[in-house]
Amino acid sequence: MMTSVLVTGAGGFIGRRVVSAAGRAGYGVTAVVRQPPNGNVRNAIQHDLRLPLDDMPPVDWVFHLAGAYAGAGDEELQRADMKMARNVIRWGLAAGIKNWIFASAAEVYGDVDGTADEEAPTRPVIPYGRVKLMVERLLVEEIKDVSNSRVIVLRIGEVYGSGGRLINELSARLKRGFCPWPGSGKVPLSFVHVEDVAQAFLCAVQSARAGISVYNVADDTPTTWQDFLGRAAQLCRAKPAVFLPESLVRIYARCSTLARLATRRQPILTRQAIRLITTPKVLSNARLKRELGFRPCYPSYREGLEEALLGLSHYA
Repeated sequence: MMTSVLVTGAGGFIGRRVVSAAGRAGYGVTAVVRQPPNGNVRNAIQHDLRLPLDDMPPVDWVFHLAGAYAGAGDEELQRADMKMARNVIRWGLAAGIKNWIFASAAEVYGDVDGTADEEAPTRPVIPYGRVKLMVERLLVEEIKDVSNSRVIVLRIGEVYGSGGRLINELSARLKRGFCPWPGSGKVPLSFVHVEDVAQAFLCAVQSARAGISVYNVADDTPTTWQDFLGRAAQLCRAKPAVFLPESLVRIYARCSTLARLATRRQPILTRQAIRLITTPKVLSNARLKRELGFRPCYPSYREGLEEALLGLSHYA
C-alpha cells in the first residue's frame, strides 16, 4: 500500500526538495503551498496555513516545514509559525493522523559550546530558535498521548544548495566583486546540503520508532564561515569575502531594512539574521546515522558547493 504524505511549506527551498524526494520514493504526496503552484508541483493545494484547514485528503504522514523567514523578529514569527502549527495540528488530530515530522533548526540550542548532540540544553538566543522550540513543544504536547504515534523532530543545520537564498545571495555578491560578511568568519557551524535534508525525512519515515524522537541533521564535516566562503570564492573565481566588524554591519542592516520596507520588499539582512550568522552551531549527526541509517551524499561543504555553484552532482 502506498505511503501518503502531506508536506506543508512545499513551495519553499527545502519543501520543494522534500516533495521531489518523496515522489521519487513512490509516496503519494500532497503539497500545501501558499503561493499559486507552478507546473512542477503535482497534487498541490494552495492554502494560507494561518487560516484553519479543511478538505485536506487523509494521509499517513504530515511533514511540517512551513514557517516565516529565519531572520524575522519575535512578533512576526510567533504570529505566523505558531498559528500555522496550531492549525495543522488541529486538523491532523481531527483527521486521525499519527505520524509527524517537524522541520526544526539548530538554533534551538543557542550558542553551541563545542558540539551539540540531541541531549544538549536548548537555550535559543534569537527569535527563530525560540519559535522553533515552541513549535517542537506544542507538537509533542498535543501528540504525545495519541496511541501508536510517531513524532520526529529534525533539528537542521545551515542548509544550502542550488536555488536557495544563501547560495543566490552569496554568488551574486562574489560575482559583483564585493562580498561583505559580519564578524571574523571564524564561527564554527554545521552545514547540510538541501538534498540530504530531504533524505533525512525519508529515513525517518522508513526507520523511526514509535514515540517521540529528536535528530540533528547535518553533514559530517563542521567548518567555519571563513572556510565556506573561501571555497565559494575559489569556485566562482572571485575575490574572497570581506569580513567586517559586526557593529558596522548592524548599521548597514538597519539602513537596508528601512530601504526595503519603503519599497515593500522583504528585508534580507536584519539584526536577527546577523545574530543567526554569528551563532556557533556545530551538530553531531551520530544518532541520525546510527538509528535511521542516514548517510549524507554530500559529507562536507566542499562537495556540496560544487553542486550548488557549478552543478557538479555527487549523487550516484
